[in-house]
Amino acid sequence: MPKRARELSARALMSLREEGRYAVGGVPGLYLRIADGYRCWVLRHQINGKRREFGLGGFPQVTLAQARDRAWETRRSRPAELASPQSPPTE
Repeated sequence: MPKRARELSARALMSLREEGRYAVGGVPGLYLRIADGYRCWVLRHQINGKRREFGLGGFPQVTLAQARDRAWETRRSRPAELASPQSPPTE
């Protein structure tokens, strides 16, 4: 079973300064990537054994909630082999 990332808050994301990729939780494969002072959302998953990243927009223009929604929509629109074993949380 894959590791689950601890869900980060929007406030915690604002405090991140070091370059890197940070799992934000809530959606498997959703990360905030910081490079050269720019922050963007990426969704990582495998297609035919190769890792791919899909850009979901810049931070803070795309909020944490919007990024999670976009990530679930991207996962739903992909072929069956990419489907997450988890379903999105229902409210």
